Amino acid sequence: MEIKSNTIITLENDERYMVLNETTYEQEKYYLVMGVDQNKEIIQSKVAIFKEEQENNETYVTKVEDSNEIVKLTQEFKEQV
Repeated sequence: MEIKSNTIITLENDERYMVLNETTYEQEKYYLVMGVDQNKEIIQSKVAIFKEEQENNETYVTKVEDSNEIVKLTQEFKEQV
């Protein structure tokens, strides 16, 4: 499945996120996302950056946790606006 802006992705733990923006940084694809509830209402306090991973023709995302990487990626997203 291709991940695009304005789509909702559901993680294995059933958390749901709306993709706000995407960027490529150092040949890796990243997504700026915001949490959504069961009614598809945005949860403004639940913002994250996910990294795309490909495995066996499947697309997965992992949450970026490294604070230095988050700062760099946040700058990348800001430059796109």
